[in-house]
Amino acid sequence: MTNPSDREVDTSAPGTPKAGTADAAVADAPGTDEQTDQRTHVHDESTSSRLGAAGRFAREMVVIVVIALVASALLRAFVIQAFFVPSGSMLPEIKLNDRILVSRIGDVQRGEVVVFEDPGGWIPSTEQAPPGTVRKSFEFIGVLPASGHEHLVKRAIGLPGDHVVCCDDQGKLTINGVAVDESDFLRQNGQGADNIDFNVTVPKDSIFVLGDNRYVSGDSSRHLSAQDAFIPMDLVTGRAFAVVWPSGDAHVLHVPDAYDDVPAGDTPPDKGVIKSPPPGGR
Repeated sequence: MTNPSDREVDTSAPGTPKAGTADAAVADAPGTDEQTDQRTHVHDESTSSRLGAAGRFAREMVVIVVIALVASALLRAFVIQAFFVPSGSMLPEIKLNDRILVSRIGDVQRGEVVVFEDPGGWIPSTEQAPPGTVRKSFEFIGVLPASGHEHLVKRAIGLPGDHVVCCDDQGKLTINGVAVDESDFLRQNGQGADNIDFNVTVPKDSIFVLGDNRYVSGDSSRHLSAQDAFIPMDLVTGRAFAVVWPSGDAHVLHVPDAYDDVPAGDTPPDKGVIKSPPPGGR
């Protein structure tokens, strides 16, 4: 028999789990505070990783945008530039408010449409308000087409050394003694090539320009009293090669074949020559 005094006595307080029981195992398990700390640490690392990825993406996007803007500005400065046409002086080929593309590469050929800076006093002050600072910034980087506030668009009729006369007894323009039929593209088809008579020789490094809407175009024929009738080549921005907007007007600007048979001019003078039209003209 077992002596009652030899029995194991439970000295723990009532309700206290015994060692070795399930309740004791739970009590003896690793602390829940440590598990919480580990989960919080993992969550913080995940959040930090996502924020880091977002930051890298944002930086990459900024770099891409900057590169695109720089490329656009370089393209505009050296290759192609878009212009807004605020007048109807080149009707019917180029309409009022058309957008055109201009190439800065290559030499000007007779009959091409050119864009050039105002040589001084050609653009009326009331024709168009100057663009604001924001628009000028966007124009500079090529996001918006140039407003044309300081530029004009006309057709190059006379090259250095060319002798240009208006008009012969048929009302046609003559260049270096050859009459040219411009009736296919002039606004006033069926009338004379211009409503102003002139007889000029183009100086070196310059061109003589006329609008296709001749009777109302503020071009070289309207500036015969001074040498600003001739546009210095260094003021020529480039050669227009396409109308791109509105989409209904979009087309390529071709050089008319009316000038194909015109021979090269003589050695250009240092200064332009402006004479009275010869007798026998219209």
